[in-house]
Amino acid sequence: MNRIKIAALLAAILTLSGCSGAVSQEPSSPVSSQTEPVMVSGTADSEEPAEDSHGAASEDIPVSREQSGEADTAESAESPDCTEDASDEVQSEDGQAAQTGDISAAQTSQSVQTTTTAQTTPETTAQTTTTPAETAPPEPVKVVIPEVRVPLSPGKDTASNDKVLVDYSNCSEGYVSVCWNESGKRVKLRMVCGDRTYDHDVAGGGVTEYFPVSCGSGTYKIQIYEQTEGDKYSKSLETEFTVKLRSEVSPFLYPNKYVNFSQGSSCVKKAAELCAGKSDEIEKLAAVFGWVTDNVTYDTQLAATVKSGYVPDPDSVLKKKSGICYDYASLMAAMLRSQEIPARLVIGYAADNIYHAWNEVWTDETGWITPELLLARKGYNIVDATFYAGSSNKEKIAEYIQNSANYAAVYYY
Repeated sequence: MNRIKIAALLAAILTLSGCSGAVSQEPSSPVSSQTEPVMVSGTADSEEPAEDSHGAASEDIPVSREQSGEADTAESAESPDCTEDASDEVQSEDGQAAQTGDISAAQTSQSVQTTTTAQTTPETTAQTTTTPAETAPPEPVKVVIPEVRVPLSPGKDTASNDKVLVDYSNCSEGYVSVCWNESGKRVKLRMVCGDRTYDHDVAGGGVTEYFPVSCGSGTYKIQIYEQTEGDKYSKSLETEFTVKLRSEVSPFLYPNKYVNFSQGSSCVKKAAELCAGKSDEIEKLAAVFGWVTDNVTYDTQLAATVKSGYVPDPDSVLKKKSGICYDYASLMAAMLRSQEIPARLVIGYAADNIYHAWNEVWTDETGWITPELLLARKGYNIVDATFYAGSSNKEKIAEYIQNSANYAAVYYY
């Protein structure tokens, strides 16, 4: 039996010598220096070799340990196949350590790869989380329709007869009301203030209409005339009262016959949309002026056929997106007043004796409402939407509008 064991060991040693000779000629790999500490730690976990085999190898073959050590180095450096062959036949401590070292190195390599993969995963997750935040749409600006001013006829201070009622109870707010009860005849309201006289058509039929006290604080005389025949009129009522305005801009914040709007008006809603998110009057004025001049066109047919007594309707102009200068000015005034920006509707003459309508807008600040048009002073500034919209040379028309000498006001509404 001993001879058979010795013969088997000799055959295994010869086999190992051939394998180690083949690989020992290759240059040393850097892995060998790294695997040495792994081999030390791996030995503790490795299986203990059989005691009788280890003893037999040490006792009968003294040279086996040197050859086994050479094989250990080669196997650690290069060939796992040789490790399997040697470990099957030789149960030496060094050979077992070499085998364990290779396995430990492989496990360590797998562990490092696994760790690296785990480190890259959070980066992908972070990118996925960031993307929605960068592409999230901004929150829409909330549109708030402000509560517009409403003229009233409380009946405290009045003048009347069986045909007409004049109520000037709220004249300090900048307006009076007239209600003519009959229908079928033309009726005129004449308002005299200082050296100015305003003549207005009255609707009749029991409709209450509101008219501005356009001359500011002072004494006003009101006369009501009823048509007798043709162009002849007879006076039906006359009254006089004193106005002390609460504010000089009050008459141009309320609706009236020529700048007619209410809480439910389309022009009020449109102004609220245009001014949403804007904090000051220059920004709001720029938004309204920009929209009107970009979207409303001049109605040449209406201009050629319009008759005396024509009264603009801001909501109608907004719907048609067309009108004459009177319509532009009425729409602008209604939209701005609904935003608490004082705006006059002005009737008068532009340069070259052109009968024209425009706006004068009160602002507490100066600023640009277009790239070309500057409101250069605090208080009232001329704003002419009709001329600006119809001109192809914006710089030239802006210079024209900013020169107040080009305008001569006659009536303020």
